[in-house]
Amino acid sequence: MLATRDDPFPFEAVRDLLGILRAMYGAAKRQGHGQHRLEAIRALGQELRQAVDLALEHEPGTLAHAAAWKRAEHATERLADLVDVTTPLEPTLEAAAGRIRGAPGDARDAARRARIARG
Repeated sequence: MLATRDDPFPFEAVRDLLGILRAMYGAAKRQGHGQHRLEAIRALGQELRQAVDLALEHEPGTLAHAAAWKRAEHATERLADLVDVTTPLEPTLEAAAGRIRGAPGDARDAARRARIARG
């Protein structure tokens, strides 16, 4: 049974993990990894976003807030399954740096840039 939690949700840490997952996804896509790996990364991102949404909607001390924590912790455990000591960091960093430098990205990046340009 899920117990309530009174501690605040770690929004900044989850935001950091979402950024890492975005970079991992970009690197995996550029390296030609299969759909299975891309879907695994995407699923983790969705789970973390759902955790954030739950935490934003519910106060500490509620079951929904505890569920947000549980989702974030579960995604973190699954993230550890995607990397190990032999996983190179360079492709992930290059993917993140490319987003900063304005390198061509996916359609989602293009849409984001268009929204920013429109104001």
